[in-house]
Amino acid sequence: MTEDSRRVHPAPCPGDPRNCELLLSSREAYQERCAQAEISGHEAVVSAMAVGLAIDVWRNGPVEDMHCGKRGPDDAAMFAESTALHDRAVTALTAGNRPVGLLEFEDHLLDRERPWAGTGGKTLKDLGYGFLEQYRRHVKDHINRLLDLGHHTCIADPLEPFLVTTALLYGRHHKGMPRWPVIVERIGILLADPAHAEWGQDGQGVRALAQMPPETPSPEGLTAALLSARPASP
Repeated sequence: MTEDSRRVHPAPCPGDPRNCELLLSSREAYQERCAQAEISGHEAVVSAMAVGLAIDVWRNGPVEDMHCGKRGPDDAAMFAESTALHDRAVTALTAGNRPVGLLEFEDHLLDRERPWAGTGGKTLKDLGYGFLEQYRRHVKDHINRLLDLGHHTCIADPLEPFLVTTALLYGRHHKGMPRWPVIVERIGILLADPAHAEWGQDGQGVRALAQMPPETPSPEGLTAALLSARPASP
């Protein structure tokens, strides 16, 4: 028996070969993007992946149409719910069984009785009237796509480059990204001064503060809450 015949060859990747080519060919560019964005280390990578997960499955879809509707979440609620979903996304991605974690994240998003953050107790059923089926289909389709992508074995974590790239494209200023503390500091400055020039000249600052839910803490308390984050599990 020759040495070549004794060698154990790895099993072929069970994922779509076209995705294998994309995943393998984009590794160097992905690593460069992470370095430029100062995303380094397990915790930072998982945190950025969670940003991408919330954007891909929740934010960039029918919820934007809901946001534009009369009954949908306003700007403050979109910000609050997006921020609240980050910890849920981290939990999904670090679950011992990630497919189960992703499906539990799906259930969380599709729960029609769960109050959304920053809405004063309103639920998906209240906020999504007229968009519920499109929203449900979008969430399920995107979770299924991630589950399929997760079958790949050609790289260590096939969801990582997809979700982190999504975060870098659409969520650089979201909770979980390296510049989040700077963003929170700016939010605190604006909340403390509704007449700040960054609000504009049309009274937007006064209106924004008036629309905040009664349970919103003081500017100091809010910025402290925004900066607090549960660390990612190893």
